[in-house]
Amino acid sequence: MLTTGREDKRSVAESNKPDPDSQENDERVEQLARELADRLRAMPNRQELTDYAVSLLKESNEDAGTAEQAAAMVERAARNDPFNPIAFAIPLLVIGAVLCATGILAGVGLGIIGIAALMVTWGLIVAFFSRFRSEKSKPHSSNISD
Repeated sequence: MLTTGREDKRSVAESNKPDPDSQENDERVEQLARELADRLRAMPNRQELTDYAVSLLKESNEDAGTAEQAAAMVERAARNDPFNPIAFAIPLLVIGAVLCATGILAGVGLGIIGIAALMVTWGLIVAFFSRFRSEKSKPHSSNISD
């Protein structure tokens, strides 16, 4: 396996931007490609091996993209609250309404509806503050030109 010895944990958009080491990286990739091409030319079944090398490079690139996506999804899931009180309040509201409709358990139904209303309020507060927190943590770009 060909590696440069450095793991780069940048997003796809950031990896397309030139960095200070891009010239060195380009030269290293060209050197490795020439070395691989020279070795493949010396082999009797070079067409099959060339196809195999190309397929390995494609799979490696796809695996790298998949790993980046998985890491981004895990990070996004870790930032978000897994418990959504509004979603939990909806079935409570339905259960409370059914209990109120029976007439016999109207007091219990009203209590469950009250709990559902509190959960909706809590969910709205959490949603508001999490949105405010996420907007505050995002860097704002200014388009000021001289």
